[in-house]
Amino acid sequence: MDSNTFFKWLSLVTLVTALLLFGIHFFIQPAQEHWKFAVSSLVLFTLVCTGLYFAGASAAKSKRKVAFINLISGSVFGKMVLAVAFLFVYQRTAAPGNEWFVGIFLLCYVVYTAFEIWFMTRLARS
Repeated sequence: MDSNTFFKWLSLVTLVTALLLFGIHFFIQPAQEHWKFAVSSLVLFTLVCTGLYFAGASAAKSKRKVAFINLISGSVFGKMVLAVAFLFVYQRTAAPGNEWFVGIFLLCYVVYTAFEIWFMTRLARS
């Protein structure tokens, strides 16, 4: 998968996710206080996917056959740690009035994780 294809799909995934988040924001009043968190989550996962794409493209071309597997293992652990830290920092700094931020974050997490699986599978085949 070339970078142009990746960025087209990343843009589409981000647009669809932003529309879903906008719908949640528009129709669910308690979620409205978390709009900055929702935007931050989109930015975070867009950056994570971009970094993972370039690392995956490099690992797929590596002469070491385990480089790609090591990247996948490290990225799963790293993403989980980053996710927990991101939620923890938001909860401590913003002191949110409800738990809707967790649902917003999980929506982003699931959508971008599915996208990561898709593009990493395509990178592995190349």
